[in-house]
Amino acid sequence: MMSMTRVGMICRTIFLVALLGAALTLPLVAQSGGFVSLSPKAALDEHWTVEGSAPDTWTVKDGVIVCTGQPNGFLRSKKSYKNFIFRAEWRFPTEGWTEAPPEYPNAGYFINAGAVDKGWPKSLEVQGHYGEAGSVFGVRGGKVTGARRGPIPENRKPFGEWETIEIQSLNGVVTVKLNGKKMNEGHDLEPAEGNICLQAEGWPVRYRNLQIKELD
Repeated sequence: MMSMTRVGMICRTIFLVALLGAALTLPLVAQSGGFVSLSPKAALDEHWTVEGSAPDTWTVKDGVIVCTGQPNGFLRSKKSYKNFIFRAEWRFPTEGWTEAPPEYPNAGYFINAGAVDKGWPKSLEVQGHYGEAGSVFGVRGGKVTGARRGPIPENRKPFGEWETIEIQSLNGVVTVKLNGKKMNEGHDLEPAEGNICLQAEGWPVRYRNLQIKELD
């Protein structure tokens, strides 16, 4: 007969294995603090629709969204959001360049995006332009009060490296963190809700690690 000690050890082992199995089968949301990935694994239409751009402007490679930047356009999230935290990384590739670019390259994010007017949606833009990353302003009739717009050189990484953005929109207030540091805030947002968009505006750009958490 087994000793009581050995029986206890076996029971504890079974219990721990069961706990591990349960953890591995939990939904992604439960394991990631409520964040849901918006990074496509193989095809853009898993989470996004293409607007304005030619179809080959956007592709997916190894989970990274690759954008040629031309012609201008954007990816629009399939879902609309109001209160949320959106996180992303982006960079402008330097491969193949032999000299500094003649001007800062441009890209960025639209939040609370609605109907399109002259190429861009009515929305708020959180700038990804290398010289002004983190700026916030209204586009095509969109409005925000108190937000900073213009060059933001603080807390930046060298050109060509991956940078991170975190955008929180909560009860009419938008807050932007750039590379982990709060850089901007605005209020009285118009529109107050809508889609999230990734922008193509003339320059090759990469987007990755896109995730969103909806807030109550």
